[in-house]
Amino acid sequence: MEQRNQLFALIAITIGIITVGVVGISILEGFSFLEAFWFTIVSLTTTGYGDFVPVTTAGRVFTMLLLVTGIGFILYGFGTGVGMIVEGKLKDVFEKQGAKRKISKLEKHILVCGAGRVGQQVIQRLQREEIPFVVIEKKPELVDQLLEQGVLALEGDATLDHVLIEAGIKRARGLVAALPSDADNVFVTLTSRELNPGITIVARVNKQEAESKLFRAGANKVIAPEAIGGRRMAISILKPATVEFVETIMHDQGTELEIEEVIVSVESSLANKSLRESRIKEVTGAMVIAIMREGKIIGVPRADEKIQAGDLLIIIGTRSQLTRLEKLATGIE
Repeated sequence: MEQRNQLFALIAITIGIITVGVVGISILEGFSFLEAFWFTIVSLTTTGYGDFVPVTTAGRVFTMLLLVTGIGFILYGFGTGVGMIVEGKLKDVFEKQGAKRKISKLEKHILVCGAGRVGQQVIQRLQREEIPFVVIEKKPELVDQLLEQGVLALEGDATLDHVLIEAGIKRARGLVAALPSDADNVFVTLTSRELNPGITIVARVNKQEAESKLFRAGANKVIAPEAIGGRRMAISILKPATVEFVETIMHDQGTELEIEEVIVSVESSLANKSLRESRIKEVTGAMVIAIMREGKIIGVPRADEKIQAGDLLIIIGTRSQLTRLEKLATGIE
């Protein structure tokens, strides 16, 4: 942001000096616009052809002041511009501008606030699932790294309204508040809920007492990484085979089995049928391991459990099996 502003400031001041030179010399010496423009350019670039020269005292004084201030600034600006190009800063400026243009066109994307250890895990998962997302991060070096990796990233403070709006909060479908501070995550959650009442918000929490505040601020789900890590370590020592199986499904890109979730539409042939009647396993090969209905989980549903429109089915199977079941659930058969 600072580099871009510096570049724009240099360009604006250069245009300003040329404009002052053209206007001033045309008034004092009676030159036409083209003559004044030509005189100003050849003077500031120290070319000095001598075909147009000031003849009045006022014109000469004005020209001396223009040369002293203008040439000095232009030399400084030229040196700074070359430095930015050599250091790759100009490339970064245009790269960030390109990212902003792409962000402005996104719809139904996910915002990731914070690119720290937790945020990086979220980013990797979203990349794997090929879900469109935007990262908001304060640290310029992290933003540069993400942009180099092809990730759409925005440098700024996620607690500020205008930064969230620039990231497309009003068009987004979800937001992950993964900032290291509980207070910042509460603020981001509160602001995001106000800007987009329908957005799904998952927030990180460090201290247990902050969990209720995040829910009150509007978070749909609150995750405590340390608590999850501790439970995972305990289960790993008690039930290593089970953890290995879940890890393989959730994180191993080479495995065939995947876990997915799909919402049953009104048009689906599955609606108002029991699991037995739907013959999901026989038709698709995938297996329904749970059903979420009105915010409640029905784990290991019975064969006579009736599927309703609006149910969220949690399913397991290969990618081709899951695709077949998704078509059934959405009514695209």
